[in-house]
Amino acid sequence: MDQETWSKSLLATYNALPLVVKCIDRSNMQMALGSFSYQGNVLDLMNKMLANNARKEALVNAKVIVDNTLAMLKPKHKLVLELRYIKRKSFEQIATLMNICLRSVFRWHELALKQFSSIRIMKGYDDEWLSKYYADDPVFVKCFRYCAERDEQEREERRNLQKQSQKKENLAKGIVVALSASARAGQSAVSI
Repeated sequence: MDQETWSKSLLATYNALPLVVKCIDRSNMQMALGSFSYQGNVLDLMNKMLANNARKEALVNAKVIVDNTLAMLKPKHKLVLELRYIKRKSFEQIATLMNICLRSVFRWHELALKQFSSIRIMKGYDDEWLSKYYADDPVFVKCFRYCAERDEQEREERRNLQKQSQKKENLAKGIVVALSASARAGQSAVSI
């Protein structure tokens, strides 16, 4: 997995992490309360609880990684990433909310992801480190799929926007040509 996909995955899982941690806590509590009547090996139960706690620690660390990395970004880049991944806004919605053109949103988004990835790696959370802790976690596996689907949607969205932009540009050129021809025809009629 490349660094940009890891960054997108960290950002996209951000909102789900506290919920998953609460579920882990509930699961541990149920196991602990049920241990009085547990008929199986108590060591197995304890190992499950310890594995849950290790997963919980990793998920809390993921949230801290995102918080600390976002804090180091330029404000406009931080806002673009928060709107896109944490608040799940479309590029058009981001452009409207930030009062900037769509092209700027795409450009800032790309720069923000690169900056986020660079800072994350600089802090020691490179792809290898993240793979060690998160590659098999169900939350991140689901998120990887989500990010892959969303990447395809983004590519399609950009292609459509480029087509629309090209159509508008061609229409504008056609209008300019028509107006120029009309103006020349008007000048010719005046000179006769």
